[in-house]
Amino acid sequence: MAEQENKIKKLIVNELGEDPLKINELPLKRVPDYMRGKGGIWFWTGAMITIAFLYQVVTGLILLLYYNPADAYNSTEYIINNVPYGALISATHLYGAYAMIVLIYIHMYRNYFHAAYKKPRQLQWILGVIMLALTLGVAFFGYSMPGDILAYDATNVGRGIAGSVPQLGNILVAIVFGNGTTTSLFQRMLGLHIILAGLIGLLFGLHFYLAESNNMMPGLREAGYKAPAVEKDDSNYRPWYPYNFAFMIQLSLFVIGLIILIPSVIALLPNVPTLFSPFPSVSPTSPLAAYVPPYPPWFLLMIYKAVDFFDFTGQYTYLNAYGPLIANTVFAGIPLLYFIIVPFIDRSKDLHPLSRPIITSFGILGIIYMAILSAWGALTPGVTIPATIVVTVLVPPFVVVVVGMLVLSKLYKEQKLTVTTEKLLGSFVVFTAILIFALVTFAQNISAFLYHTSALNLVSTVFTGGVTLFAAVGTMKSADKYTDLENSKPKKEKPAKKEPSMNPTTASIVSAVLVAISLAILYLVAQLNPITGAMTFGVGIGIDLIIAGIVLRIYRLTYYHE
Repeated sequence: MAEQENKIKKLIVNELGEDPLKINELPLKRVPDYMRGKGGIWFWTGAMITIAFLYQVVTGLILLLYYNPADAYNSTEYIINNVPYGALISATHLYGAYAMIVLIYIHMYRNYFHAAYKKPRQLQWILGVIMLALTLGVAFFGYSMPGDILAYDATNVGRGIAGSVPQLGNILVAIVFGNGTTTSLFQRMLGLHIILAGLIGLLFGLHFYLAESNNMMPGLREAGYKAPAVEKDDSNYRPWYPYNFAFMIQLSLFVIGLIILIPSVIALLPNVPTLFSPFPSVSPTSPLAAYVPPYPPWFLLMIYKAVDFFDFTGQYTYLNAYGPLIANTVFAGIPLLYFIIVPFIDRSKDLHPLSRPIITSFGILGIIYMAILSAWGALTPGVTIPATIVVTVLVPPFVVVVVGMLVLSKLYKEQKLTVTTEKLLGSFVVFTAILIFALVTFAQNISAFLYHTSALNLVSTVFTGGVTLFAAVGTMKSADKYTDLENSKPKKEKPAKKEPSMNPTTASIVSAVLVAISLAILYLVAQLNPITGAMTFGVGIGIDLIIAGIVLRIYRLTYYHE
């Protein structure tokens, strides 16, 4: 088997050469092996965003062939119900956008907590924040394009926010939302959707150029927790081709496979919540539209809910017109501005999160507030929230996180957080006890919330859920660190570290079985009707792409030993 494979490789090399695509001539940086090893996936979140973006471009161009802004809802329904695999393309285009947004947030917060915004990456960071804002804009306009009742509600709130801008409100409404006719509205939605997507592509090119010029940022430990953290070129690093090339293909197969698989499975499930359905809701003119809650896109729930915090009444009636603008300034504009200027606020060379307690606190609070506001928006859409309740919900997390981080930072700087096996064992016991208590409390809070929906029950549920997650992660991490620390102790006969590998014969057999399964799945789903069976077809294609990724992973493990 191995001899036959070698003959095939030699034949290909003789015909096409060692590097037929001239990839090795590209000025792409080499990276250390640990970036492709266990846990190295965190270094590739930007690459996953790129993969999702390219998928969006391809599927978006296909949808553009059939979309008609003069009849938005019916043309969308036509794509789903009459175009071969149209339902699959439409649903995966939507979930590809969801994947991009989730990955961008993961990428941004990972780099934020690692202080990747520090020299020499300030401009690279700023471009990333701008692309986040543009992505949310593209997603908003894309979400509005189907013309269903959800799009109607979303554009109405967006129109109200734009119209509340002093002096410029009417101009912004006319530019973004048209002259009041549905045709002009969806023409604007389509045009702005394409324009902002093009801007993302241009900025991404510059972002990628800066990333290559600045080199990959190593792990914090490898950088000594000090900036500037730059991964230096090393002749011992493996070349980009074939090692990074194969890894990127594997990553692409997994990402696209999941983008196709997840909405395809969801589409086949009964009673999918409106917020996560891969298909449009009912038409605004349908009698059923009155029964659909005014949900915005889930990724804008936090901003839309904030509008309900500023519905001024009584003595503050004169501010009522500016409520939407104030809400967006406080909960969107200020955080966005903060992320843009954070490289110029945090000028120290410290990279450790505990060396930057206030900066780290703001990052943690950003995640907490996003979760609270999103859950609040999903459960109480359009319900006015009194200022006293807002303060009661949002102030306690601020106090707990900031004070907690300041205390931990003090202990860290005094070197009282030195890791020992005794401390890790104690941490494991404490985290386990907290986990058990938190699970019980979390279950009770869920029951209370389902019985009576209130802001207090919501906060209690979200808080105990966060504590449960924190305790679960702490339990696993303390157990892993304890094991690593024990294994790192000097031993009389420590075996040499072996490269990860798989026997070629075993790899060939396993790969052959997986390929056979993949071909069988492909054969079965290819028999389906391309219109009525599009989503089942998507399940099969998604699984096949993931299987292909697994086969490539086996190949890398066997022949590249990584």
